[in-house]
Amino acid sequence: MGFVSGIWEKRSGLSRPDRWLTEAMGGRPTSSGARVNEDTALRSTAVYAAVRVLSETIASLPLAVYQRMPGGGKDKAVNHPLYTILHDIANEEMTAMTLRETLQGHLALRGNGYAEIEYDKAGGIRALWPLRPDRVTPERLPSGKLQYRLLLPDGQGVILPAERVLHIPGLSYDGLIGYSPIALAREAVGLSLATEEFGARFFGNGAQVSGVLEHPGRLGEEAQRNIRGSFEEAHSGLSRSHRLMILEEGMKYSRIGIPPEDAQFLETRKFQLTEIARIFRVPPHMLADLSQATFSNIEHQSIEFVTHTIRPWLVRWEQAISMKLLSPVERKSLFTEHKVDGLLRGDIKSRYEAYSIGRQNGWLSANDVRDLENMNPLPEDQGDMYLVPLNMVPADQVGQVPEGEKKPIEDDSNEKEMESDSRSREKRDLEQRSIRSATARRRLGNAYKRMFSEAASRVIRREKADVMRQAEKMLGKRDAGLFTDWLERFYRDHQGFVERNFSPVVFAFAEAIQAEAAEEVGHQVGMTPEIREFAGAYLSTFVARYIGSSLGQLRKNLREALEQGADPLISLNERFNEWEENRPAKVADRETNQGGNAFAKATYISAGFMRVQWRSSGGSCRYCAQMDGKTVGINSTFVGKGEELQPEGEKPLIPSTNVGHPPLHRGCDCMIVASTF
Repeated sequence: MGFVSGIWEKRSGLSRPDRWLTEAMGGRPTSSGARVNEDTALRSTAVYAAVRVLSETIASLPLAVYQRMPGGGKDKAVNHPLYTILHDIANEEMTAMTLRETLQGHLALRGNGYAEIEYDKAGGIRALWPLRPDRVTPERLPSGKLQYRLLLPDGQGVILPAERVLHIPGLSYDGLIGYSPIALAREAVGLSLATEEFGARFFGNGAQVSGVLEHPGRLGEEAQRNIRGSFEEAHSGLSRSHRLMILEEGMKYSRIGIPPEDAQFLETRKFQLTEIARIFRVPPHMLADLSQATFSNIEHQSIEFVTHTIRPWLVRWEQAISMKLLSPVERKSLFTEHKVDGLLRGDIKSRYEAYSIGRQNGWLSANDVRDLENMNPLPEDQGDMYLVPLNMVPADQVGQVPEGEKKPIEDDSNEKEMESDSRSREKRDLEQRSIRSATARRRLGNAYKRMFSEAASRVIRREKADVMRQAEKMLGKRDAGLFTDWLERFYRDHQGFVERNFSPVVFAFAEAIQAEAAEEVGHQVGMTPEIREFAGAYLSTFVARYIGSSLGQLRKNLREALEQGADPLISLNERFNEWEENRPAKVADRETNQGGNAFAKATYISAGFMRVQWRSSGGSCRYCAQMDGKTVGINSTFVGKGEELQPEGEKPLIPSTNVGHPPLHRGCDCMIVASTF
């Protein structure tokens, strides 16, 4: 226990702040007549709300001690004693949040936050105890050394050396003692208190009845008391407002004062709320003033609250902690930092789009994203891989084709003739670019498979949890028909969840493929409205296809289980287990190939190309190898529905739909490229 906390009668000063409050109540008067100090200011609902917003927001942010890593980066120093004090438990009676909330409240009201530093016998920091800022006075000795004079509740003074006090000052004129915001803005707070008191007194004294009773004669003291008493009894207070007034003996009632609407009472109260929001730099909507808030600006106001209001306070905290709670040697390798990511989180679509950009451009790994979403990392370092944009290479490597890939066609004998023929040269250049583009798009597809697989896994986990929960309720009662009806309703609603999970991945993949395909044909890189619309239509088609497949499989599974007399719950659970194991990879393989070719084809159409060519890889099957080099019109099909495709020595392959681009079959990794011939 700290020195000061030990003196204060078993820390009663900490648990009973009222014992500290021995000064006269009220504070200095203001022009409005209200007496204002840091304690009475909290009677203003706007001041209380602003202080609470600042204190709770800052105190609730994770504050951790970090260790600088030798090769760069940081790691949480969870074994350092200060980590627990700042992150979990500040002392034996307070959580870390309680301590930080208290000190930030002191900072917001008085401009200074003080805490006694309790050391153990080995000289390590054991705890932090808050000190009342109105009872602490920093003093500079003639020697230049700083100390803090503390006034105890019994009137005695105690001197604490500077190394025993964590002091966080706010805005200051000397860098030592912070200004009190309430003292500087006393008039604004006083007017807020005055308007509240005026409203309370106005309604308490009779709401609409306030004036003078005139009597034609002279009344004695007893008569005056009788009339006043009977009048107040009939008309004073909210419950008696608006009553009919009956006057006798020639008395007349004359109204005095200015009605609240004439004095703009409500407007004054609203303006004072804005004034107080300005003092603490808190957005009005956080004080429940939504008069100027709109759907479009409230998110930006919240972000500005973090960057312009919260961030300066966080820097003060972090630097004060580093200066007073870490030794010079520790400061070389340790530091403290608040985590503010949670305050800047947007909606799920915005976050996933931002993650996609980070992943695509190589500064976020899957585990980085999962950490931001408060998810566990992928096992066995699967999520630590960083992707590299394939259309961004060193300048000296432009035009090089990776080893093992198909080389550009060269015809040395006709080189001079081809160089003289502009059309032939363009054809050759396009073919070279197409080879590089196909290679790059194939690699992009492989890189995005993990993102598609993760999205599919999330969707399947949700499906399994919801469907199995309902199945246990209904199928346990033999309500198979009702369960089937519920299943259809569930999957209608489930479409939105599927779309929200796959939308960021699909649009990010579409953007990456568009960039490669546009480079291939010399078109503008970037998602045009047409490509974005096409990606949206593709996503809708994919969602409908996924929902239809899920519903169809479960219906069939349920029907077969009932026909065979098997337990439908076990059968459904087995189906979901099979989905969890195999379906994410199947979805990823299909959508990266099908989507990659679909987005490339849409880019070719946008660029004005009229023909496309089938391009198989070196390891393709005989069916795909037979398709290699086939060129068709961009709106034509490579293989029609029901058309037989039979390489030598193979069984016929008859597609059930028109094939306008790969894949030709499950597992196909063929690509299409633009063609001019």
